[in-house]
Amino acid sequence: MRYIYLLVLVLVSHTLLAQNNYVATTPVSATPGSQNTLVGVMVGSSISSGVQNAMVGFQAGTGLTTGAGNVFVGNLTGASSTTARDNSFIGTAAGYANTMGNQNVFVGSSAGQGNKTGSANVFVGYQSGLNSTSLVGSTFIGHQTGLNNTGLNNSFIGYRSGVSNTTGARNSFMGYQAGLSNTVGYSNVFMGIQAGYTNQTGHNIVALGDSAGFNNTASNNTFVGTKAGLNNTTGTNNIIIGPNSGTATITGNDNILMGLNSQTGVGQGDHNTIIGGEAGGGQWAGNSNTLIGHHARAESMTLHHATAIGAEATVTISDALVLGNQVNVGIGTSAPTDRLEVNSGADHESGVRLSRLTASSPAQLTTTEKVLTVDERGRIVLAQAGRFLVRTVADWSDKVFSPGYPLLPLDEVEGYIQHNHHLPGLPSAKEVVEKGIDAARMDASLLAKIEELTLYSIRQQKEIDELKQLVNRLLRQKK
Repeated sequence: MRYIYLLVLVLVSHTLLAQNNYVATTPVSATPGSQNTLVGVMVGSSISSGVQNAMVGFQAGTGLTTGAGNVFVGNLTGASSTTARDNSFIGTAAGYANTMGNQNVFVGSSAGQGNKTGSANVFVGYQSGLNSTSLVGSTFIGHQTGLNNTGLNNSFIGYRSGVSNTTGARNSFMGYQAGLSNTVGYSNVFMGIQAGYTNQTGHNIVALGDSAGFNNTASNNTFVGTKAGLNNTTGTNNIIIGPNSGTATITGNDNILMGLNSQTGVGQGDHNTIIGGEAGGGQWAGNSNTLIGHHARAESMTLHHATAIGAEATVTISDALVLGNQVNVGIGTSAPTDRLEVNSGADHESGVRLSRLTASSPAQLTTTEKVLTVDERGRIVLAQAGRFLVRTVADWSDKVFSPGYPLLPLDEVEGYIQHNHHLPGLPSAKEVVEKGIDAARMDASLLAKIEELTLYSIRQQKEIDELKQLVNRLLRQKK
């Protein structure tokens, strides 16, 4: 009879106190709200009007009064929460200090343990976000991620990523120990094992890849690729992309390196652009240089404003441009057959203009015997000065001595000279000024005039000889 009495007492107490809650033990609170699930000693002991909470574990949600929609699973989870809503804390002491923070998800022993008023955070992993108090919109996933973080809007994913961060904000770290040393640096993106490992205060850094930017402490750098920019320390505004690229760079600024193992020579200098697999090799240092192409390199410790473009291209002096290595360069053509071939796109046009050297420029050499000209293929060749080519026999003056050559009578030549003031077949002074002369044609024309003079002389000599004979006959007749 005694046992029946005890059973009835228990059933009645459940009916009177629990109302529509499920309570594994008699609720500590006399007003345990409604639609709550309370399992464990001292669970929900302060609840008054809280609804739709599920709390399981020793003292889980023990301070909750009017909070709603929370899930606390584990000893001391959400123990300090009072009016918090829509939180999910799973793991021993997860969300322990949370009072009024809402919409948080803390999973793992001591995850988010120090959070008090922060909301909309996700902390997953042992001691993740342990000392965060009032964060908003942060995501920490992994063992001790964001352990000391108080900065806003950070995302840390991976074992101890962002573990040292304090007030740094708007960072995204992903990977084993990514951003491990970052404290107050902000707006950084580190992805990869130990990416951005050493950075503490640098900001606006992007490091993607295993150990990318490992030793970097400066701001505004971009490192992409395994060990890209590995040894950069204080250099800023660098863009280094490619596996092992920029590993020699330490203090240089404003450099762009792209390609497998692309380097800045011995790692010094600013404003260099180096693109290509293993480009930038050689013993060089300097500023404002451009090396583009596989194995494009330089050799000078004081190099500046030098450019080497093409595979294996090498430049050794400043203010110089080198194109390729033993290659042909084409302008206007896709199949150059000489070191430099220019196709102007128009017949009889070179496509080359020397803007500071014109026909009015003074001659620099007056005794040279050689000149540059073009051959029948358009190639620039060195020719003997004063030697000119004519295309055909007909272009030369031997035709003057051909039978039937129209040798003008001297009276017609005289009339032509009086009217035109120059010999027939030769250009006037005005024409020479306006059009210049073809030296070979002019030589041929002048020789033709000499040959015509020879014919005139021969003709006159014949006439003189005839006159002499006539005079001699007349003289003999008088005797």
